[in-house]
Amino acid sequence: MDKGDAIPKKNMSKLTYLLIILVVQLTACSTRNSSTSIPRVEPDNIEKLKIEKDVLDTLIRKKIDKSVSFVKFNEKDDAIQIKADTIPENAITSYSLLKDSLGKILAITEFPISESGDWFIAMTHYFDINGKTFAFERHTGFFNSICTEGIAYETKVEFYNINFKLIDKTYELVDEKSKPLKKDSCTFPYDYKYKVSTNVDEYMKSNRLKTSM
Repeated sequence: MDKGDAIPKKNMSKLTYLLIILVVQLTACSTRNSSTSIPRVEPDNIEKLKIEKDVLDTLIRKKIDKSVSFVKFNEKDDAIQIKADTIPENAITSYSLLKDSLGKILAITEFPISESGDWFIAMTHYFDINGKTFAFERHTGFFNSICTEGIAYETKVEFYNINFKLIDKTYELVDEKSKPLKKDSCTFPYDYKYKVSTNVDEYMKSNRLKTSM
């Protein structure tokens, strides 16, 4: 099916179910800091970078209804701003931008849309006070993995210093009960290319996102 076609209705219920389970898994698997301030951290201090990411994750969850949302219908055109709870069926990608009170972008989450409904991907860039990327996370939930009868969850997290040098990374592959799965035993029914941007301006330009600050 062409990417411009609408997602078949028979797949939407599966995709919705997968999204709900994924959100529950994200919430259950991490302990978040409840602070609403964005700490100024040392660029090479990995523990403080992790705390800053936790703070932004909390804000993303709390302000999901207040975030700025966009969708893209093809790769060549600019993304279009939409209401946060309304995603057209023929969109190929959606984006959610978290801003502070001054309009500075703190994080951007990108959601490629599965035509089959067999997988769900959320990729988040986290930006420091200067707009530089200090962390990136890709979280995927998918059916038909072979290594588990239910949904498999793959999570990749990377942390970068002020020069965009990778200083720490983690990888996790688990089932619905958070039991570790062997990567060599799993099949990954998706192939979505992505690039980690060095800063917010680069991300906005490469993904054709335009928003007033």
